[in-house]
Amino acid sequence: MRLTSLITLTSIITLIGCGSSGGGEEKSRTSNSSPPSKRWYEAGTLHNATVLQWKDATYQNQLATAADWLTATKWRGYLNSPADLSKMKVKAQMLVDAVDEAVAVENTETLHVNEIAAVIVTMSNDLGP
Repeated sequence: MRLTSLITLTSIITLIGCGSSGGGEEKSRTSNSSPPSKRWYEAGTLHNATVLQWKDATYQNQLATAADWLTATKWRGYLNSPADLSKMKVKAQMLVDAVDEAVAVENTETLHVNEIAAVIVTMSNDLGP
């Protein structure tokens, strides 16, 4: 892996979102409280979040953020149909699981999750279309 590629990818992911959120929300893989118009890939706010904020966020927020990261990188130009969105959802779920596994170790709470995700996306061959 070339350092230039990693830095570029990290920059892209960092620029995707403008806020970090997630404090105090209960993590749940099924969210009955979201409005019906909210799609699974909308309203991700963890683009610049710390690991602690990621851990405290809802699964919906994590999934939408992971979708944003994938849309800006490996899936750029490949989302042409509803079937493509369904395929990307599986990959976004895989990315959330990979980030969760990476941050399960101690002393990672102050790291930024976008940097961790950038490394995972760069090194993974199975997150693309």
